[in-house]
Amino acid sequence: MPKYKTEKASKATLFVFLAAVLALLIYQPMFFLSLAGLALLAIIWGTVEQRKIDRHFQRLCNNRKGLSICEFAREFDRKIVDTWIIRAVYEQLQAALPTKQLVPIQASDDFFKTLKLDEDDLDLDLIEEIAQRTGRTLEDYQSNPYLGKVTTVRNLVLFFNHQACGEAT
Repeated sequence: MPKYKTEKASKATLFVFLAAVLALLIYQPMFFLSLAGLALLAIIWGTVEQRKIDRHFQRLCNNRKGLSICEFAREFDRKIVDTWIIRAVYEQLQAALPTKQLVPIQASDDFFKTLKLDEDDLDLDLIEEIAQRTGRTLEDYQSNPYLGKVTTVRNLVLFFNHQACGEAT
């Protein structure tokens, strides 16, 4: 199964960004200092929140000790559900989690409560990554019976299982 291929920013994009920051520093130093102060507060708040999230996932790992993708795959009928979808969902979810720990995922996991993912993570990144890896198209997703019901990992797998094969969009 192919890995998800990320696109890297070009050197020109990086140069434009750095030039904009430098111009802001030169022409609006007070605004820049205010922005830097807000950024510092956001970093401190993020660090405190990340500790809470890491503790949550550590408890999850301790409760799921010994579980792997094998147990996850057994939660689906592999005669009906494409095993590439099972694997892609499992691997991409692990990569998307807001922790560095490898958390064993279960089909019943809720994206928002258990896995601490927000709707934007699901809509913007994860869906595209899984579509690319599985070769499933996102065309005609409106007719998918799982549309609007993807709040658990199981429903995400079943959503993709109902999508047609083809070029991922």
